[in-house]
Formats: sequence, structure tokens, C-alpha cells
Amino acid sequence: MDNEAMLEEERAKYAELEVLYQNIIDHSTEIENELLENNKTIQMYLDRMRRYLSPQLYEMVTGGSEGETSISHQRRKLTIFFSDIVGFTTITDSIEPEILSDCLNKYLDVMSSIAIKYGGTIDKFIGDAIMIFFGAPSFENDKTHALNCVKMAIEMRDSLPALDEYWRKSGINHNLTCRIGINTGYVTVGNFGTNERMDYTIIGGPVNVASRLEHASDAGEILISNATKSLIDEFIDTKPKGEIVVKGVHTPIETFQVISLKNDQEKKENPFLKFDNEGFLLKPLHFDKLSTNPEERRLMQYALEKALAALR
Repeated sequence: MDNEAMLEEERAKYAELEVLYQNIIDHSTEIENELLENNKTIQMYLDRMRRYLSPQLYEMVTGGSEGETSISHQRRKLTIFFSDIVGFTTITDSIEPEILSDCLNKYLDVMSSIAIKYGGTIDKFIGDAIMIFFGAPSFENDKTHALNCVKMAIEMRDSLPALDEYWRKSGINHNLTCRIGINTGYVTVGNFGTNERMDYTIIGGPVNVASRLEHASDAGEILISNATKSLIDEFIDTKPKGEIVVKGVHTPIETFQVISLKNDQEKKENPFLKFDNEGFLLKPLHFDKLSTNPEERRLMQYALEKALAALR
């Protein structure tokens, strides 16, 4: 075979290889585009799932091992939170559904953000009611869970004036206040349901106690059990509120109202209250529902509570 023939043969092989290479490039591009579309679809479903699950449960479902997600139930000591809006059912028939839905969603959005900030697992929304628990699926220690739950409740309570203003601007002339109940105890936590639908939730007597504490609390009040108070007593100011009887619980539940976080420095520097050896000086308070911010409200409330306690 002469050189010209060999050269022609090499050119033909090269042409075939070039065609094959181009086919591979085209095919891989199609696969890459298909993968990109599939990834977009998967991410869309994950984003939807994220809106229906608490962050902790979302991480457990999407990032945990098969063993973690298949656990049916565990026995754990948790701190449980219940809240609802006082008098909410009375306004549902007098307000346009679109306005009510917007205001309720705004309220739940703010409450959820605060819960996530403190590491709470949002169990469910039941209309205006919220159920949250601390200590599962991730666990740290009992004291931290109880303290974070109470801190969360205080911040939720202090965020209501701004939300109340938002409701009024939307046309809902209703004083936005909440009742909150918190209890700590051993419950069963895990997956409950059927093969078609599962819920990660908690069951047990302490859940019922937390719910009853919420119903027993007054408007704007955070009511906790002695089981929770014993864990956070060094950090939170409380006052006794008596006992309640809960069906299924053999002994009455001792309850306490949460006042505020303890802070020795704040006691010295509270702008409205000064203590000395003779007693205290309570400075004039000017409260305006619209202009007084949550921090000023908290300081005023703290000063009044401490002044009343000193008088007693």
C-alpha cells in the first residue's frame, strides 16, 4: 500500500472517530440537560417538603440514615409548648376570609421564625393554635431545652404588639393576645400513622398537661409547670399561680407564671426602677400601645412586677 492510500485510510478513520466523538458529546449533553431538569424537579419537591416539615425533621428525612428515619418511637424527656390566640374563634365569622388568612399567616410566620431561632420542633398548627416541642429529634440536655422553650415563649409574647398593629391596619379590631402553656416530662416521640401517611409527633400525659396549662393561663400569660420551673429557676423570674387538676394525673399540677429573664445587671440599670437601702424609686411610666416598643414594654413590666413584689 502506497503512502497516499495509507493517508486516505487514516483520514477515513479520523473522520469516523470525529463523528463518534461528536455523537458522544451530543449524547452527554442530552444526559446533562436531563440531569439538570431532574435536579430542578427534585429541588422543587424538596423546597415544598421544607415548608411542611420543621427544620429538624426535614434534615432527618432528607439527610439522615435509613435507621434514623425508620425509628418507630422512643421514650424521651421533652419540654412541650402550646399556645393559642385569645378569642380568635369569635372573629372568624365577622372578618373576610382573605384578610383573616393573611393576618393569621403573618402571625404563624413570625411565631415559626422565633421557634426555629430557639431550636423548637414545630409539631403542628391547629387553626390559630401552635404545638412545639424541644428535645427531639436532636437532643442536647433537659435544662437547655426547657430554657430555650421559655425564652422562645417570652419573645413570642413580646412580639405581639407589633403584630397587633399589623392586624389593626388590616381591618381586624381585635386585641391580639395569646395564652401559653409549657410542661416538661417523659413522652413517646416518633413516627405514628399508616404505611401511606406518617406523622413525627409526641404522645403521653405531659402533652395533655401542657395543653391544660395553656387553657388555664390568662390572656397574655405564660404558665409553666413545676417540672419546667425546676430546670430554669436560676434563669427565669416566676411567681406561683396555684394548682390545676388534670384528668389522668393523680396529683394536682403546681403552676407558675413566667415574668421575665433574670438579669442582675438589668436589675441595677432598669431605667424605671431603682433600689436602695431604704426601698425603691419607681419612675413615671408613659405607655402608648402603638409607640412603645417590645423592649420598653418588657422593662416596664419587669419594673412593675419587682415593685409589687417588694411591696408584698
